[in-house]
Amino acid sequence: MSTTLTIVVPFPPGGIDLILRLLLPSMEQRLGQPIQLINRPGGTGAHGTLEVAQAKPDGQTLLFASQGPLVYQPQVNTVGYDPLRSFVPVCRLTCTPSVLMASGRNQFRSVADVVTAAKATPGGVVYSTPGPGGLPHVGMAAFANVMGLSLQHMPMAGAAAAIEALKNGQADLIAEQLPTAVALAGQGARIIGVFAPTRLPVLPDIPTIEEQGCGLSFQSWNALMAPAGTPTATLQWLGEACLGALVELTPVLNEKMGMDPAYLGSAQTAGFITVELDRARELTLRSGLSNPTSKP
Repeated sequence: MSTTLTIVVPFPPGGIDLILRLLLPSMEQRLGQPIQLINRPGGTGAHGTLEVAQAKPDGQTLLFASQGPLVYQPQVNTVGYDPLRSFVPVCRLTCTPSVLMASGRNQFRSVADVVTAAKATPGGVVYSTPGPGGLPHVGMAAFANVMGLSLQHMPMAGAAAAIEALKNGQADLIAEQLPTAVALAGQGARIIGVFAPTRLPVLPDIPTIEEQGCGLSFQSWNALMAPAGTPTATLQWLGEACLGALVELTPVLNEKMGMDPAYLGSAQTAGFITVELDRARELTLRSGLSNPTSKP
């Protein structure tokens, strides 16, 4: 009987695991073993991330990571792992710009609408996030600082809860990764801006945040990570299965989430994360949320 491969998602269901669930059947077939996906929320991703950092490095316990717990949480909070030393990448699977979404219950159609409302009622415009310290929080805090606005932060228990708060009108705004945003657009929320240097082919009519007067861009990504010390041959075996699944599922990912895969192998992903750490430091400084005692 094949052993079960465990992939920990450090958030509640309904967020980044939407992408992973599409890939699992193909990955299981390619690896020849069952895969168990476990949602382990807490600490805006830090708790599940730490669990995998402490796991046996045998390739049977992996982390489906996003940028939040890996490169943003260490800038804001003291965590029990090091993004470069506690893990070794299997591969990067996706990389997309973040977008600014507005609730369908308000009339915001642009950044200018947000600025007008926020200046008229300081603290009256609310943005929801999956929790403090992740990219949605840091990015929106930086947006508020750059635009000179007083926005109210509503931290929720995960992406699904944050999106629900947006859809039911508890929150006015959210910064969300493109795949989730495209899947949810029209379901009680609308995309009003893109945190990217140029417009996106999948959203040609949506102006960038920079076009709308705010010089910010940041991206969301997902990577499969293993505990440090996992053998190179195991990483290669897992990475090849991920690549095959991504190629097979590209049409589905494009149709359902408006995205193409952005595969990088283990070594390339390690270099990418190093660069992203520098970008995270800069954005966190602009947000005013930096913790001077945190590492790295």
